[in-house]
Amino acid sequence: MLEIDPLIAEYEHDKFRPREAEALQTLRKVASLVKPIMRQRGWKVGILTEFWPPEKNLLGLNWNNGQKICLRLRYPYDERQFIPLEEVVDTMLHELCHIVHGPHDEPFHTLWNQLRTEHEQLLRKGYTGEGFLSEGRKLGGARIPMHEARRQARAAAEKRRALAAGSGQKLGGAGVRRGENIRKVIADAAQRRITVTQGCASGTDRSRGIVEETNQNGFRTKAENDDENDEAIMLAYIDLIEEEEREKYGDAYVPTSSENPAGSQGAIPRPPIPSRSSNPPPIPTSTKPAPKAPLVDLTSTAPPPSDDSWTCNICTLVNPSTYLCCDACSTERPTPPSSPNLPPPSPQGQVPPKKNNPLTNKKSALDNLKIIEKAAAAKPKGPMGWLCHNCGNWMETEWWTCAGCGSMKLSS
Repeated sequence: MLEIDPLIAEYEHDKFRPREAEALQTLRKVASLVKPIMRQRGWKVGILTEFWPPEKNLLGLNWNNGQKICLRLRYPYDERQFIPLEEVVDTMLHELCHIVHGPHDEPFHTLWNQLRTEHEQLLRKGYTGEGFLSEGRKLGGARIPMHEARRQARAAAEKRRALAAGSGQKLGGAGVRRGENIRKVIADAAQRRITVTQGCASGTDRSRGIVEETNQNGFRTKAENDDENDEAIMLAYIDLIEEEEREKYGDAYVPTSSENPAGSQGAIPRPPIPSRSSNPPPIPTSTKPAPKAPLVDLTSTAPPPSDDSWTCNICTLVNPSTYLCCDACSTERPTPPSSPNLPPPSPQGQVPPKKNNPLTNKKSALDNLKIIEKAAAAKPKGPMGWLCHNCGNWMETEWWTCAGCGSMKLSS
């Protein structure tokens, strides 16, 4: 069976730390999960190593555009406990972006978004690493034809989809649990992104010292050549991802390559970022709250505010004096007490002059509601969402902060 040059040449684990065999296995597993993403872009890494720096916030380092990538595998306060694999993979995707981009700018975050999306798609379709399908059985034997590799990949994806049908859980990750606060989930995801970015030592003054420390304490293991059957399975999963991307972006689909590693996300035009100034931007008039009507104290025992109104004895609503019943509960207006200032009665047989009945001008609550709904329908509808100026993530209008990077939208 033919073999292919490995995408990662060597692994290096700390031989002076406990559970060193598990550390080496974790490095191999992380590499296995991201190899389809690397293969699609033609990326290669010289050495994938673990590190345990004294700076407790550091999580990863990319030295010299992929010559060496360092990952924190253990918790900073306990070297015997390993960080969850998904968090280590996310850091690995972050450091892979430094093969193309140096600073943490907008193109960097766009590429990181694309790598995260492809990783989630691989997990949704049942990919669990080199040489394994969803059942966890190792591939072996004769060379697998490409059409057979595609068939096995599609079968694993269909089985994965069938197992999750109706579960309401997002495949490839821990879905939102029932009753869990969605705002907290979004905030945690944004905080995770900030933590990984701040824990990146790439391009810092400390990076050279970290590389030298890993060279002294690390034990290198030369990676075996990639099996051609594993290569066929990877290419089959890449085909499935490209099909999903074509359906998602339609005519705007751009294939991923070494020249365009961000794919379709890199081809989407981003809104211009306004220049920063000392003065904050003016608040649009449409966002200013309308003046509120004066509040009425329903618990007060004071008399009505004026002679032109009366208070309902049931619901305490203050009604205009022209209303014969309460506008809220329809209770009949109480009989006013006799007053010596009433005008004398008209002579018998004389018809008093007719006055305009103010009740004929009264509008019911239903009519007022219709007027309000009509006015609301006449207002121009705003956009359904907005694009984050920092990472380009699309969010619905009701959200004020980006779920990807935590940045607040520039206008409402």
